[in-house]
Amino acid sequence: MRTRHTLRIARGLALGLTLIVGLTASLAVAQADQGDPDRISELRAGMSLAKKAGAKGQLPGAWWNLDKRLDDAEKNGATDEQWQQLDVDVQRLQNAAEFIARLRKQKSGMEALLGRFDQALHEIGALYGLAPDPRLSGTPAAQDLLEQLNSQNLQRQILVDSLTVTNRRLRSMVETKVIYQDSMITALQVEVSALHQKLWETELRAGVAEADRSAAESVLSRKQQREEAIAGLRSSLAADEGEILLTPEGAIVMRVFGISFGVGSADLKAGQQPLITKVAAAVRLFPGAELRVEGHTDDTGSREANLRLSRRRAETVARVLEKELGLAAETISTEGFGPDRPLAPNSTAEGRARNRRIDVVISGDF
Repeated sequence: MRTRHTLRIARGLALGLTLIVGLTASLAVAQADQGDPDRISELRAGMSLAKKAGAKGQLPGAWWNLDKRLDDAEKNGATDEQWQQLDVDVQRLQNAAEFIARLRKQKSGMEALLGRFDQALHEIGALYGLAPDPRLSGTPAAQDLLEQLNSQNLQRQILVDSLTVTNRRLRSMVETKVIYQDSMITALQVEVSALHQKLWETELRAGVAEADRSAAESVLSRKQQREEAIAGLRSSLAADEGEILLTPEGAIVMRVFGISFGVGSADLKAGQQPLITKVAAAVRLFPGAELRVEGHTDDTGSREANLRLSRRRAETVARVLEKELGLAAETISTEGFGPDRPLAPNSTAEGRARNRRIDVVISGDF
């Protein structure tokens, strides 16, 4: 009898434990299905504030959609990302409802909304230097501003294309000048060869006067010296310091980019003496030549101011060169061309730097 009673008790305990375990599991599942109570409470509070602000009546689509999503999260749970998105959407709904409520409290709510819309259009246009047609408002004003922005973008693209074409043209001009200079050097070499031939023929002729022979040798010597001096001149300047050009009239132009002045000033910056000394040494290769210093600027500022500035800068360099060469004052002539003879477009920093230069012109019979 005791054994049977013991078995009944054991079976009852086992059944009770099974029921407790099952109930605990069911409660856990139910709690998981209900989601995060704290988050749900906060979101419901936010929905309540939005409702008080009139969201349910003024924004019914957004209200019911968000209410359904919150019900789903409360019943089935949600990920952290979904909870965060719900929080954002509830706050947005509350702010939107409060904004509409403020407009409704005003006697001219739609008029105020339209005013804010137009003001936003004007602020956007101001960022690009544009303004909608003052006769337009609302959607027509927005369309007008969009058309202006498209037009401005097209104009800028046309400007970019124009600068590209200008760059190609300038590159072609530089290549043409290089070819021209090379052809002039070739012509000088041919001329020297012809003088050699003439000298040889002169020596072969009987009865040639010594004076004629001396004259031919002198011309040949000067041509050779000129050719050697030009070659030395080309090698004396680095690419960032300047370049050498030959004009159709036979003059030599030392185009110096490396001499620097203060902004808007004719005073040389510190450290310019070595380059000017190098220019003076190059000029000494042509004794007896006529010298002229020309100043050039970019187009920043007025033309009249740049003409004066370029002339003063040319005079500064000329006076320093006279001192270096041991010449009397005012021996070297000067001229300022301001922005009138650019080498490159002034629309870029590189172009403006190339246009700010000093040209030393060497001419005459040397």
